[in-house]
Amino acid sequence: MPKAMSLSQVMKLLESQGDEKVRQRYVRDGVVDNVFGVLLGKIRGLAATLGTNHGLGLELWGTGNHDARILACMLLEPAALTEKEARGLLEPLSNPTLVDELVGRVLVHAPVAPRLQGKWMDGRKELPRRAGWKLLAGRIARGLEKELDVGATLERIERELPDAPYRVKEGINFCLVWIGLHLPAYTSEASAIGERLGRWDPRPIPKGCTSSYAPEWIAAALALRKGEKTEARKAMDAAAKAKAPRGEGKPAVAKAKVASARKKSAAKNPSARTRAR
Repeated sequence: MPKAMSLSQVMKLLESQGDEKVRQRYVRDGVVDNVFGVLLGKIRGLAATLGTNHGLGLELWGTGNHDARILACMLLEPAALTEKEARGLLEPLSNPTLVDELVGRVLVHAPVAPRLQGKWMDGRKELPRRAGWKLLAGRIARGLEKELDVGATLERIERELPDAPYRVKEGINFCLVWIGLHLPAYTSEASAIGERLGRWDPRPIPKGCTSSYAPEWIAAALALRKGEKTEARKAMDAAAKAKAPRGEGKPAVAKAKVASARKKSAAKNPSARTRAR
């Protein structure tokens, strides 16, 4: 059963769970101030304890605290949001992480989503434009865009992505990949558009992550569905194995066999055990 807590109680709990290293990481990612640095897993646990609570969610959002707003995204009731309220939550934001959380956890499920989506995609502000494209992607994945002209959308993606601001590029590319993954009839076309657009993201790919290059992202996600690995992933795994120190990554069974053999050898040669001491 959900637990009732006041705003002040929740804020005190969040503050007590803050971690300075996590906070500094958030700051590096652009969360300039008003952040405790609570691990996402702890926020999820608190959300599960509180349950859906739209009123408390709005209060948490109103604090301006980053951790509180992430929690709010897990408590808000999408059906209860008016278009004005939804715009009031998202449009003042300056952090893409919060934009993505609000869109992915709340707005994609909201009845007002179609109107917001069109308004934001056609606008000029960077993060709302990102939100519009992410909203479209999320609705495609959930089968909510029954009347979408996919061909025209793909043409728009290819036309707009090259000159879009970076954070909008991310949103448009995300939508391209989601079309390729969730609309099988357009998978090949989405990959082909990605090839023509090229590698627009200059950032290095973090270890263990998938490239944002649409053809590779689509291929990796489809392979994962089948329980397979792409050639790129196989090459990365092989390179990591080659760099590993000798003996590291040895299967647990092999390690156990080696340990067992050593014990048997020691049992047959007591003097060796004595020397070892």
